Amino acid sequence: MTGFALKTVIIVVVIALVVIVIARMFHRPSPQTSRSSVATRRIPLLAWLGAAVLLTVGFLLALVSFTSRYTDELLPLRIAAVAALLAGGVVLFVASRRARRR
Repeated sequence: MTGFALKTVIIVVVIALVVIVIARMFHRPSPQTSRSSVATRRIPLLAWLGAAVLLTVGFLLALVSFTSRYTDELLPLRIAAVAALLAGGVVLFVASRRARRR
């Protein structure tokens, strides 16, 4: 039962993080900021969507590969899951750093 509880907690945390990232993408700026400074700080939506897709695909691949009984044949799938999660995290990190710097 402990393994099931751990998987459930991990799934809930990942879903919460994805929801937070998506909610922050559509956050409207406060009316006090000038329109020109807001336009220069925005990162293209494609970067955020690309990161969300990579994280979702990585999460689904990890969910399939790490919960299966047939573990011998799933090593490439596990490697792909970790690579997709890392790539999505790097894209999010770079996009957020660029958004703060401007």
